[in-house]
Amino acid sequence: METLISSDVRLLANLIQEGKVVIFPTETVYGIGASTKSEKACLRVYEIKGRPKDNPLIAHFDSIDSIAAVCELGDMGRVLLERFSPGPLTLILPKKDKSLFPKELDTLAVRIPKSPVVREWIKLSGGPISAPSANLSGRPSLTKLTDVKRYFEGVVDGILLAEEPSFGIESTVVSLVSKTPVLLRPGSIESKELLTILPDLVVPDPYTRNELLSVPLSPGTKYKHYAPTARVILASTDEFIFSLNTMSESKTTAWIGFSFDGKEGEKKKQKIGKQPLSEFDHFCKVTSNEEYASKLYAFFESCDLSGIQTIFCELPKEGIGSEGLRNRLEKASSV
Repeated sequence: METLISSDVRLLANLIQEGKVVIFPTETVYGIGASTKSEKACLRVYEIKGRPKDNPLIAHFDSIDSIAAVCELGDMGRVLLERFSPGPLTLILPKKDKSLFPKELDTLAVRIPKSPVVREWIKLSGGPISAPSANLSGRPSLTKLTDVKRYFEGVVDGILLAEEPSFGIESTVVSLVSKTPVLLRPGSIESKELLTILPDLVVPDPYTRNELLSVPLSPGTKYKHYAPTARVILASTDEFIFSLNTMSESKTTAWIGFSFDGKEGEKKKQKIGKQPLSEFDHFCKVTSNEEYASKLYAFFESCDLSGIQTIFCELPKEGIGSEGLRNRLEKASSV
């Protein structure tokens, strides 16, 4: 199959209208999408990814009004979207249009991507566009075009060229289906921010096994996600530094974190500071949780390509950006 790779939104919108599958960048990660109006096209997305059929897709819209046309948005849903969208917030809403995929669910996961180019493409396609992250099921999401091409060129019908993802982790997901709103998946929009608008928001214990839900309403709540082939070890700062000092010469071990101050630390920091991510010698230094999140999946991918067997990931710093990042790290390190 020949994959159309283009920045021409009209050409890529035509593919969606024809029932084809297109990969596109959002501010969070790349998505692999098809028309929400076409069950056949959406099922092909599942086949390409190897995704379990009961793991829902998020429908991407170009505007709040387009969401309100097919879902019961309500006052609170509108307030949330006006505050956090376009951006990395997904809402689970009751459907008004029962024909939208998946037909067996009475709810729909919806969000509005931040990129005006992507929103224009969705609008021209006749939207919405249902899309999970562009990756093979269970593996880390993709945030670099080079990785997308390696996995999916010749497999999907099109790839939309636009600004690459910058947030690096998937959207925050909130359910507004019941009387009490529930945080289903943390992301870069954190529960503290949501609680200022939703004081009764239910924020589950991070160790609660949401993946045991028999009918998940949101992606990222039931199956193992975000994991590279390499074993991921979530380490405290002391454990991270100890592993670096004792294993720094290992050819099959990699590190991502803040604390490169141990054995040969200064030399490593200089090396890390001068080289782009793709040239890291298995060391990825970050200075904030936001930078950590933006580089995490690409570093995982780089490690797998290099034959790394073990990745030490330093715990996020307390404060802004820790909630969603820690969730992804815990998911990746689970067995």
